[in-house]
Amino acid sequence: MLDRGEIDLYATNKPTLFEMSDSMQGARILDGNWGLEHMAVAIPKGREGGQLFVETFVQNVQASGLLDQVQREAGLRGAVKAQPK
Repeated sequence: MLDRGEIDLYATNKPTLFEMSDSMQGARILDGNWGLEHMAVAIPKGREGGQLFVETFVQNVQASGLLDQVQREAGLRGAVKAQPK
């Protein structure tokens, strides 16, 4: 619809927009965002003992730069890590 001029803009998550824009001459991605997609790591009920491991793993992956490296290698642009509260 964008290519045919039936719509002027499209909103979705930033990584998808960057991927779409690669094949659309003149496309641009606006600053900011209109929503967030949250990713989560879960453990099954009854295995709460694994919670500390999961929390530590997530913190280490983010702090070590591994998450950023994986995003770059995957060509994922526009993703933003949640900030600690």
